[in-house]
Amino acid sequence: MLVVYDQPEHFRDLLDARFPELPIRYVTRPAELEPALHAARPQVVFSIKHPGFPGDTHRPVIDFPSVRWVQVGGSGYEHFLPWDPNRLTLTNCAGVLSRFLAETVTGAMVMLNGGFLRYLDQQRERVWEPHDFRPLSEQSLLVVGVGAIGGLVAANARALGMRVLGVRRNAELHPSVDEMFSFSALPEAVAQADVVSLHVRLCAETTGLFDRDMLARMKPSSILINTARGPVVDEPALVEALQTGSLRAAYLDVFETEPLPVESPLWKMRNVFLTPHAADAVPDWPRRFGAFFADNLTRWLAGDELENVVIPTGLSGRGPAGLHHARRARPGSSAADPNIR
Repeated sequence: MLVVYDQPEHFRDLLDARFPELPIRYVTRPAELEPALHAARPQVVFSIKHPGFPGDTHRPVIDFPSVRWVQVGGSGYEHFLPWDPNRLTLTNCAGVLSRFLAETVTGAMVMLNGGFLRYLDQQRERVWEPHDFRPLSEQSLLVVGVGAIGGLVAANARALGMRVLGVRRNAELHPSVDEMFSFSALPEAVAQADVVSLHVRLCAETTGLFDRDMLARMKPSSILINTARGPVVDEPALVEALQTGSLRAAYLDVFETEPLPVESPLWKMRNVFLTPHAADAVPDWPRRFGAFFADNLTRWLAGDELENVVIPTGLSGRGPAGLHHARRARPGSSAADPNIR
């Protein structure tokens, strides 16, 4: 078995304690990956992309012939597309950090709506000037991609008294959403929202989903929140909309290029709040992923169903992402091999 992550000390003790008889090889640098794959010929790989071990350098894992199951640390798996589902199973950690990301989104929505960025400017200048704000309870939130995270964001918004609109592939109802739209009706839904929060996966269909035309359909008084993936939004078009006042404000945790280049105008915009791809960065996030993997590995060894299997179909339940998330799927016969490598 192979663990591909540049800081495995976050959960090595957990895996060693849970699986003392299982040979586990740790790969901490991209240059070590190909030799380790050939030396270990693993059936199982636990992969966490990180700035020190970026996603594109993990690609050899999915193509290596001995690999039968890849557990992705995190929910995103676009760096592994495409793969052969007849040869291997891919699972992710969707849901593990969802509540924390939803908490950040909710906080950003309250902050931007309440004009806190303006008050920060005034604080620096020692200016005492109150401003009014429109209560969130009188506004509508549109959640684009009502999945694990989007559903929690919707529930938080409902608790604040907001009217919640949702967009998902099949327009299936959700208990925290007042009105659900299909993706074909996204332009109609966007025009009704005071806050738009993006929670779709990145793929060909979602790249540039919020382009100049889609942004122009938003209310000039509205707020855009993107904690999904940077390329879902046309960044130059967003900058223009924020500069011209056709969009009120934005919270951005993800960007077309990361780290965000120092020359980006987003850094100095007073109606934009930025975080460095850290919206769900609770202190022990790697260990939470390690614990989820350990539970799934226990299922694999027992021949039981795995959690969070990603099954190629048409479109994702979180948006037109090219893949579908099944809650469970039963591993193939090789999965239960007690001599797993």
